[in-house]
Amino acid sequence: RGAHKRNRRLQGAPGASCLPLELFLPVHTRYMSPGLPPEADGAAGAAAQPAQGPSEAAGAAAFRRVHPLHYHQAFLAQGVRPDGRGLLRGRRAAASAAVVSSADGSAMAKLGQTTVLAGVQAVPTLPSEAEPGEGRVVISLDQPLAGGERGGQARQEREQSALSELLQRSAAGMVAAASLCIEEEKAVWECRCTLHVLEADGNLTDACLLAMLVALSDTALPAVRFSTGEGEGEDGTARVVVVGSETAPLSLEHRVFGVSFGLLDGRLLLDPTAEEEALLSTSFTLLLDSDGAFRGLHKPGGAPLDEATTRESLAAARKRLPALVAASSAKRAGLRF
Repeated sequence: RGAHKRNRRLQGAPGASCLPLELFLPVHTRYMSPGLPPEADGAAGAAAQPAQGPSEAAGAAAFRRVHPLHYHQAFLAQGVRPDGRGLLRGRRAAASAAVVSSADGSAMAKLGQTTVLAGVQAVPTLPSEAEPGEGRVVISLDQPLAGGERGGQARQEREQSALSELLQRSAAGMVAAASLCIEEEKAVWECRCTLHVLEADGNLTDACLLAMLVALSDTALPAVRFSTGEGEGEDGTARVVVVGSETAPLSLEHRVFGVSFGLLDGRLLLDPTAEEEALLSTSFTLLLDSDGAFRGLHKPGGAPLDEATTRESLAAARKRLPALVAASSAKRAGLRF
């Protein structure tokens, strides 16, 4: 009953959006002083905050649930976000290679709490008639749909479809298709890369691109030759014979990284969390190679971008890039599955 009364007072009718935020965020507003710079990782920023009393924590949590936009606006007005980051600071990026022993290449990537596992299987197959000397990379995305409001599942399906198309285009631009040829017109490699979303806390695009890149970089192809037997294998694959134990790394022409942004209350945010994504008026991803050259823009709908926002986001993306490049130079994992 007490919680119900508190919710009624918070929702209020007229003036509910104008409640004094200091009643709910006294500790947070003290933390947001100019003398305390926001941390790049939300966990570090949270650790720097003074301890909250039970009533303060309950009030802040209630306001955050009932008025999420106004809750975030209180932070954005002072140039920080609820997790302690600045508006154009990303979460910690990390990746490990060779995490799945049964795969020809694999990786796990993390952006904050967002975690993606990628595995690559190289399968010999018949080439297409149009490109008899080129192999291919096929990307699939495995992401469970979360429950939510009516129509939310359809929106998630559209977002997943757009992300899958982006990953497929990016992979096709990274891998030299001619390097996947075993014997022209007879056999080529088909590298099947599957990405599993283990935890989604916003910005799946950057995490998936990073996991895919590291997994493809980790992929090793065995030395094979085309079999003299007629026809194809039972499952439609080409007949090949492994020659020796040597392997060759997959040839990558470009290393493409994604840096994602969103506009919340007219302010540009880099690497948005899931909570922030629900409040964005638009979101987009800039694609850069390891040298910082612009490779493309991915923007599946939303409000249009003006020139000033595009320039600001490109400058911020190039500052963010070294952290992603460093994460992509992942060491092989000590623990494999």
